[in-house]
Amino acid sequence: MALTEAEVTAAKADAKEYLEYSTLSLALTLGVASDEISSSLVIPVAADHTNYKAYDCLKRQAAALEALA
Repeated sequence: MALTEAEVTAAKADAKEYLEYSTLSLALTLGVASDEISSSLVIPVAADHTNYKAYDCLKRQAAALEALA
């Protein structure tokens, strides 16, 4: 059973809203300003740092948000 156009639009809107909240929460936790969030964010820690994966996740979430825009 395929989704209707309205269902797809609603699902995308819900996903975007959740992703925006999640991204801003993670950025706040990491101390990244909201205007610095983007898929081209330069990760300020080394790959072996404990927060590296969190920064990488932030970049991936930003890329997903950009794709939904």
